[in-house]
Amino acid sequence: MSPFDGIQWNILATGIVSPEGPAADLMGQIFLVSRWTGRVMRVDANGHTSELVFTGGKPQSIAFLKSGEMLLADAENRALQQVTRTGMLSNVANSVDGERFFGPNDLVIAEEGIVYLTDPGLVFHGDGRVLRIDTLTGQTKVLADGLKWPNGITLTDDGRTLMVAESAMHRVLRYELLGDGKDLGSAEVFYQFDDHHPDGIAFDAVGNLLVAMSGSGTVAVVSPTGNLLASIPTGGTKCTNCVFGGDDFQTLYLTEDDQQALLSTRWPFSGQKRFSRSLSR
Repeated sequence: MSPFDGIQWNILATGIVSPEGPAADLMGQIFLVSRWTGRVMRVDANGHTSELVFTGGKPQSIAFLKSGEMLLADAENRALQQVTRTGMLSNVANSVDGERFFGPNDLVIAEEGIVYLTDPGLVFHGDGRVLRIDTLTGQTKVLADGLKWPNGITLTDDGRTLMVAESAMHRVLRYELLGDGKDLGSAEVFYQFDDHHPDGIAFDAVGNLLVAMSGSGTVAVVSPTGNLLASIPTGGTKCTNCVFGGDDFQTLYLTEDDQQALLSTRWPFSGQKRFSRSLSR
């Protein structure tokens, strides 16, 4: 019997247009974006939804800093932005090599103020890239380019490998981090899907990679060795992103477009804490 058999989803909040990029704080609140309305939303422990900030753009994903403030990838504002807990918005970075970002999509925060950011722009089959941003110095660098809609992004627990969902190519790529994370090795295909679009990704604590599959409406579970362990239906066809949270970090939160909903389930394992977008104890 698989540990993923019988997983059921709870609906925490509905009526959120194009939800994506969730992250949990230490008080049981979930923050997420409403892409096509240009808003960052808050869902409290009772499922009540409220607006934190209107960005005027197309926010895609948020991640918590240890301070409790958030970093935000915004595609139409073409920037990595910072959001305070009271909803104050500011730019962190918006250009690389003298040119504006294409349109950021997702991010992972590493140590010492480093952020890795996917930058696909707004054209699905156009060329996108992966950026490295030093938020302490403002330095930006292109680490990989020529990707077809680079989307979800995260790091392995040892901090040595960067994972990127390349949506238009139906695959997840793996890159070795070189030179203290300032460069990437050659792209390796970690998992090639037959169809549909891998979107947000997250690791659990035993090294399984969870992939929100937009189009198929499933969460794919890929083992550390690159084997597909499960495809878990989510109740709609357009799940967009996932993240762990909760007191023991064993609650998996999922955003789903068809239901305009934030969902949750009890995962068989806790989530990887080190590079999660959520805060953990």
